[in-house]
Amino acid sequence: MKLTKDINYSIVIFFSIFLIFMDAYEFFSIPVSWIGMSLLFLISLFEYKDLFNENVKHILIIAMSIVLIPQIFYLLFFESTNSDLSYIFLRIYNLVSFVFVLFFTIHYLQKENLNLFFKFTRYFIFIFSVATIYIFLAQIFDLYEPLRNRSNTNIYGESVQSIFWLSEPHRAMGTFREPVFLVTFFFPIILLYLYNTKEKNIIISIVAGIALGLTRSNYLKLFCIIFLAFLIIEYLLKKKLKVEFFIFFTLIIIFSTFGVFECNLNPESKECIEYEEDVENINSSGEIRIDSNLDEPVVELGNDRLNVIKYFLTSVKFINPGSFSTVNSDYQSYSSQKVNEEMYFSNRTLPKYLLQRYSTQNFGTGNYSLTKYKINVQNLFVFYTQALGIIFPLFLFISIMHFLYIKKINLKSSFLILIILFFFVSPIEEVNSYYGLIIGLTYNFLFKDRIIYDEI
Repeated sequence: MKLTKDINYSIVIFFSIFLIFMDAYEFFSIPVSWIGMSLLFLISLFEYKDLFNENVKHILIIAMSIVLIPQIFYLLFFESTNSDLSYIFLRIYNLVSFVFVLFFTIHYLQKENLNLFFKFTRYFIFIFSVATIYIFLAQIFDLYEPLRNRSNTNIYGESVQSIFWLSEPHRAMGTFREPVFLVTFFFPIILLYLYNTKEKNIIISIVAGIALGLTRSNYLKLFCIIFLAFLIIEYLLKKKLKVEFFIFFTLIIIFSTFGVFECNLNPESKECIEYEEDVENINSSGEIRIDSNLDEPVVELGNDRLNVIKYFLTSVKFINPGSFSTVNSDYQSYSSQKVNEEMYFSNRTLPKYLLQRYSTQNFGTGNYSLTKYKINVQNLFVFYTQALGIIFPLFLFISIMHFLYIKKINLKSSFLILIILFFFVSPIEEVNSYYGLIIGLTYNFLFKDRIIYDEI
């Protein structure tokens, strides 16, 4: 096979995706996933002259001015640290790389290139699903798993990645730091493949459904219900039914509903040995314990997401353009307000608490870790609205209305908007080059002329 520019680009794109999915690892203190996202951005720069017409360039200049002016204002008039500079630079870099990769994908991955990508996607989904299931079992039965050497988002345990749950069913995380990150990156590429393929892919639907279902993610279950509703509407309108989709969603819901405990399956595991008394209590029945959440709501938002929503609703009337670096600190101040009040009254009435610092222990009614560790809003819409002001939701609304005016409201445009919505409510609070790749691919699959995929 002759290595043309198109084939070389496809190889680099899939190598980048592979690196992006190595989220749990770092190389010389550089997260491997960052390397993958930077590669996507790099190849988009090679074609930058063909990506933007004059109208798009003018829109991008206005958009970047909206983004940059508040950041420059903050750096000039407020005291900032080197950490603030790095944080702001990385946020701007992610925005720029998202835009470049989005337009590069729409421009480059068409026709033959799109079909080549589609062919590779099938193998990638199968291999990564199998690897995710293996890692899930390896963590339970102490089998070999590559060393997870990247710091986690967890504020406890010095940010060590958590791969063990004593009082909850074990959860799949694959090569990501957390189960919800696996869902965020893996779920949309599977949806894209199953929605566009003409082949029967029962095996891929099964292994991918099991792999994602083992994450036990409420965020995932919510979007399974949303996309199932979309498929039902599509069936009523087009009389077209994809069995693979329903197998995929059914397995996700089943494996998300029922879970097994590591210390019940393998009480001699290296983690369970540290909690011998607790494990003995868990296993006192002598039967394999299967936990189900049938008596719980179908979708549970969780306290973290509810707190973010409350924070946004209480602060929405004060929204002004600000800095990326102040969003999470403002959210921390909001979240720790009651804790600080309790600490104040405790210290006024019980001075003995002044003799020791309680950084992560909860006493009384508050979460005292909030007073020391920064927390994230974990919501893309909230993050950008708080950082850029009301102009961000306005820009988003105008863009969607313009898109729907051109493409009309139909099943194709609805599917694309659902993919974008999936990213907007994910726990990753900013766009990146991978998001640009997936959204661009979805647009091309739905709206570009292409070869029928049943030839692959």
